[in-house]
Amino acid sequence: MTASPGAFSDSTRTIIVGVADYKISTDPMTAISTFALGSCLGVTFYDERRQIGGLLHAMLPTANLHEGRKIREAMFLDTGIPKILTAMVRAGAKKSDLRCKVFGGAQLMSTDSFFRIGSKNIDMFYRLSQELDLDVVAWEVSGRVNRTIRLDNQSGDVVVKVPSKPEFIR
Repeated sequence: MTASPGAFSDSTRTIIVGVADYKISTDPMTAISTFALGSCLGVTFYDERRQIGGLLHAMLPTANLHEGRKIREAMFLDTGIPKILTAMVRAGAKKSDLRCKVFGGAQLMSTDSFFRIGSKNIDMFYRLSQELDLDVVAWEVSGRVNRTIRLDNQSGDVVVKVPSKPEFIR
């Protein structure tokens, strides 16, 4: 049975994911949330059998411009996705059972093509999803709105909130 948006139990604990970070949970009574995804991508992973969920909030497509420097791996899709996948498997998830959903990648300001970070993030995620054979079951990307997302670690549903609109589930 799918819960209606916002119908989390009073005992549900929310784990907040900041920008350039990720979190995972093995507790079905948690929700994992991140706020105001603009050009950033929020990528959720969920193993339904084991009720293990994870959420990555990545800012940029690739760390290759920072070679040789210490980086925050979750800041970049090309380093953050392998990092969260490794953490999820260590927590007991099975990679072949993971379902992935991706959100964000908006263009909030009018700029020239050089600064279209949202589009570049979407392109990089698409390429990585092919390379890593990710089972992507939902895309809620691009446009000109920010999105707040919340992964229900009991059902795998992702509640999406866009300003001035009702919440909906992906």
